[in-house]
Amino acid sequence: MRMERQTREENVCMLVQQDGHYHLERLITGRPRVFEGTLGSPAVDELEGLLNSDQLTNLKQAQIETSLASEDMDQVMVAISRPYGWQSLNFPNGKSRKPYKQTMDQLVRWLDRNKQQQNPIVGVATNRCMPPQTAQAGTESKANAANPYVMRIIVDHYEPLRLGTAASVNSTTSMNSTADFKVTRLCAIVYENGRYRLEKSIQEFGSPVRPEIYRDTLDKAQVDELRNLLNNPKLVVLPSSAAPSVFAREGDLINLAVERERGVQALSFSSFFGARTQEKGMKDNTALAVSANVELTHPIRKWVKQNIEERKTQQQKDVPATTCIPSTQPE
Repeated sequence: MRMERQTREENVCMLVQQDGHYHLERLITGRPRVFEGTLGSPAVDELEGLLNSDQLTNLKQAQIETSLASEDMDQVMVAISRPYGWQSLNFPNGKSRKPYKQTMDQLVRWLDRNKQQQNPIVGVATNRCMPPQTAQAGTESKANAANPYVMRIIVDHYEPLRLGTAASVNSTTSMNSTADFKVTRLCAIVYENGRYRLEKSIQEFGSPVRPEIYRDTLDKAQVDELRNLLNNPKLVVLPSSAAPSVFAREGDLINLAVERERGVQALSFSSFFGARTQEKGMKDNTALAVSANVELTHPIRKWVKQNIEERKTQQQKDVPATTCIPSTQPE
């Protein structure tokens, strides 16, 4: 299991193997600490019981309340190893966890207890508790054999509705702030058979999400062109990653998932203006916060714009938004 919780005070993540071995990272005021060790049997047994509870076992991301902007900064992400692959769930705030309170409250308390480890390891690089590349967890389940996909991309653009405001944004495509912000989300998933889903959503702080959904079929030449872009050697070799939280005024978060022979490659990138620094007072300035290799996503975003966004396709009515989560059935 991989679990991460982000609050205003701390960002903590934990990766737990079946034998109880764990990798733990805690980030407080920009200072990361890394811990590794083995949990006792009682802690492992308690965790397994919670992860296999009826509330979580069959829960799907589409059932969790969607919020792009929220005053409550308390985000929990859980990726659970299942026989069919990884079950990945993102609870953007405390409100989204309420329907599953019986299990989620206990799971959060379990993390709070077990993050209290001593003697951090010196000189160990942080990796956001991402599982080994062969495990393929974090943000994506493994591709469904009955309806395989080529790529899934989510781009969130954050912009203030008034000058001088800033928000905390992170790699899980959710924003938390008391400021007036607008979040524009575009997501697309392209399947091997050429079918695609495009979703456009806009949310201003305190208002509901307004989604637009489009579905259609691409021709083989278009899909082949996308494959060529995704097979850029510089992109292929990148390890699965999650971008760190950033306190900034405006910018983009990009999450890209590509089906590879070894499994799903899940990547996160960010590009923000007005990033908060560790200067006295931590005042916002004109600093840029740009992920390494974010330029590798530019040709892919251009392809999406030309081949999907600008396509004259009728909007789908009475179809629920899914954030382009891979479907087991043809779109």
